[in-house]
This record gives sequence, C-alpha cells and structure tokens, in this order.
Amino acid sequence: MLAHGVIDYHPVITGPPSEVADHMQEWFEADAVDGFWVVMDVYNPGVDTFVDEVVSILQERGLFHLDYETSTLRGHLGVPDQCGLDPRLASNS
Repeated sequence: MLAHGVIDYHPVITGPPSEVADHMQEWFEADAVDGFWVVMDVYNPGVDTFVDEVVSILQERGLFHLDYETSTLRGHLGVPDQCGLDPRLASNS
C-alpha cells in the first residue's frame, strides 16, 4: 500500500517485506532516491521486522551491504580519525 506521509506528502510504503523491498529497489534503480527515511510504528516491533526481513531481502538482491568495513561513523563516512580538540576550536590565548 502506498500512501502519502503526513509531512510534505512523502510517499509511504507499507505492506509485506517483499513489497517494501520491491518498492525500495524500484526507486533506487531508477535513481529516484539517494537514501530512505525508515520510520517504525512505536507500538509494534517494526525495527526488528524491517532489519530481519526487508534488509535481508535487499542483501540477497545485492542492494545492501552484508557487513561494515569499520566500526565507527567516522570510518563509514571516510572521515580521518581525530585525537584531542580540533585546533580550529582552541582559543588563541
């Protein structure tokens, strides 16, 4: 089921995991998106279902990585490690 979101009329997909994965794949392969906002119903175990079922389908299709290359957000974004305070933020006193 495709519905419009409450804010800004963003499309919202709901349904079985295979339909959600199909929708995400279609948009991705059409270069219609560069990412997705995933929002779960707070009253249901939606995050577990999404990860276990939708992400698994996307991984089988080669559309989602199987593991991370690093263990930090900096590493995932390719930002160099930083120790201590950034010199641009240090006072000149």
